[in-house]
Amino acid sequence: MTSSRNAHVFLWAVPRSLSTAFTRSMESIDNVAIYLEPYGCAEHFGPEGRLIPKDTSPTEMEYTYDKVKASLEDKSLENKCVFVKDMGYAVHKRYDKIAKGYKHSFLIRHPIKSFLSYYNMMVSTGADDVDGNFISWLPEGLGYQELWELYCYIENENGKKPFVVNSEDLLNDPQQVLKQYCEAVGFEYNDGLLNWDSKPKVKWNMAQAVWDLEPIYNWFSNSLTAGGFKKGLSKPLPSIEELPKIVQECVRKSMPYYEKLNACC
Repeated sequence: MTSSRNAHVFLWAVPRSLSTAFTRSMESIDNVAIYLEPYGCAEHFGPEGRLIPKDTSPTEMEYTYDKVKASLEDKSLENKCVFVKDMGYAVHKRYDKIAKGYKHSFLIRHPIKSFLSYYNMMVSTGADDVDGNFISWLPEGLGYQELWELYCYIENENGKKPFVVNSEDLLNDPQQVLKQYCEAVGFEYNDGLLNWDSKPKVKWNMAQAVWDLEPIYNWFSNSLTAGGFKKGLSKPLPSIEELPKIVQECVRKSMPYYEKLNACC
């Protein structure tokens, strides 16, 4: 097991939940190694993936679940802090493949905001079938069900509740939330977590396939260039009736799981 000084931490999230911005923040943790969605890459681009993009073949043959687990348990990481940001659905029903020796945390966002952001991202690609493309990247439970089930699994395995961050709380009072987060997972807080520029402070460990699609989907653009977390950035929720029909459907299916997770904050 690692000491609190060299904590190893998972942040499990849903798409478009400010998780990449959160990762930028964690670059300021001293002596940190950052991994961006290794299990997500296995799920979308690896040979065992269940959500490989339509009409494509696996492109990241090294990203098997066993190899991802082994890489995150490598002894070379023993003397470092490690932060792994990943999608909860990527390990759904593959819990035995989750790397050992890590503390677990969760990041949630109201489904209206996350799905609307996801939908707008898909529109920006110029795809002919936005609704179909929108759904094709998501698991059966749309991410929230899988995240809740992962939370229950981790709580049952460890005998205590994992730390949950609501992105709205993070935007409303980033310093306070990040201080609480660091205390919960064993990182040492510093004010550098609140700000970043366009140049990463730490090189991320991530698959080339993710970077290759960045010009199309702009997964990270805002997070990479934004100046950081500033208090009071949260915006009001739009009315669900104003949303595209496919987004409304996803929101309604996801709200029960979001509310369960939100009650754990």
